[in-house]
Amino acid sequence: MDWHTITQVLSLDNFLNWLNTLDPLVVHLINALVLFIEGIGVPGVPFEPPMLAAGILVHQGKTTLIESILWGGVANWLGNIGGYYLGGRGMRMLPERIRGSMGIKEVRGWLARYGAWVVIISRWFGAIRTPFILYAQAAGMPIRTYALYSFVGAMSWTAAWQTGMWYFGSVFIELWHKYQWYVIGGVLLILGVVYFIMTRRRKKPGGEAGAEKTGLKEVLDTVEGKE
Repeated sequence: MDWHTITQVLSLDNFLNWLNTLDPLVVHLINALVLFIEGIGVPGVPFEPPMLAAGILVHQGKTTLIESILWGGVANWLGNIGGYYLGGRGMRMLPERIRGSMGIKEVRGWLARYGAWVVIISRWFGAIRTPFILYAQAAGMPIRTYALYSFVGAMSWTAAWQTGMWYFGSVFIELWHKYQWYVIGGVLLILGVVYFIMTRRRKKPGGEAGAEKTGLKEVLDTVEGKE
């Protein structure tokens, strides 16, 4: 692989050109699907890439920020509703012993203390987001109340993220066009250093590696002896 091919592969312009070939509706649908799954309460969903793609399309004038927020926010809210019913049904299928250890009492306590506003608050914190989506029905929150407050939470969260992806996405593009050769050179340099280190480690004599392991073991034994 020559230098020209490498720079072409790493070129952001190629990605943007490919993105230009996509119908904005396709990007909105992908973004909506990802945010729907995230809204159900599934942890660790990588929602940033499709939101960034939508933000870039806004920057290019292919769609609007309002459209991106509405597509993502409504999908995320519908995912919340789905999680509400899935969680409620799932809780009823579990034995009481297991349900008692899943944090439903804590969710009830938060609802009793802070009211339905905690549904909005939980939307912004990953650690408590999933429990409040899946346990809301089991904790006794009516669907109308949950739907109203989860709508506010989903739309405000999506608006904040999508606006950030649009704004900082355009900043990123400007910085990339200005410093892309430095970034590419830095990436290649880091890869070269890593390759050199890994190659040296593979060629290291077994006796030398064994001496290092023995030295490490002696240090650990000494520490354990002091404890």
